Amino acid sequence: MTGQIAYRPLAEADLPLMADWLNRPHLRAFYQREPISLAAVAAKYGPRIRREVPTHSWLAILAGAPFGYLQCYRVADWADWRGTIGVDHGVSIDLFIGEAALIGHGVGRRMLAGYVDQVAFPQHPDERLCWIGHELENAAARGCSAAAGFVPVREYVEDGARCVLMVRQLFSRTDDLKNDPLHGILRHSGSAVRAAR
Repeated sequence: MTGQIAYRPLAEADLPLMADWLNRPHLRAFYQREPISLAAVAAKYGPRIRREVPTHSWLAILAGAPFGYLQCYRVADWADWRGTIGVDHGVSIDLFIGEAALIGHGVGRRMLAGYVDQVAFPQHPDERLCWIGHELENAAARGCSAAAGFVPVREYVEDGARCVLMVRQLFSRTDDLKNDPLHGILRHSGSAVRAAR
């Protein structure tokens, strides 16, 4: 699928679409395992829209129509997440493609890569690392993130599921990597990197 992907903040008017997406079968495996009502969607995403919590929620747009959801947040702002992944800095991203027909065509890779560069890092200019986690069994999502420049660091457990933590840095030149704390993280996690591939 071709065409430029754009991003816009999630709005109250988008909540019915979010509820529709979250109840679609392809999201039940890894993202939204239980049915969710519109009221529950409003309760969860409304505070993000109103900026009552430090999570930025966005829709991805292709050919004028929304097709996916992404959110980013500073790891330091969420103590539970810091403890889960064992990291205290950087930006984390969560995402899904709501329109199943677009899955498997390279759209997810472009959506994620563009969001990191155009939204996540600009929203958090003091951060240089971007984190994403996927369940170990979700090979498609791990492959998408790898294609968008993320590399696996280590495993962690979330809600009883084995997951893989992946990272992408703001500057990806080899000489920058050698002088960055990320170099030490990757060097000391070789077994986790190999296991996640």
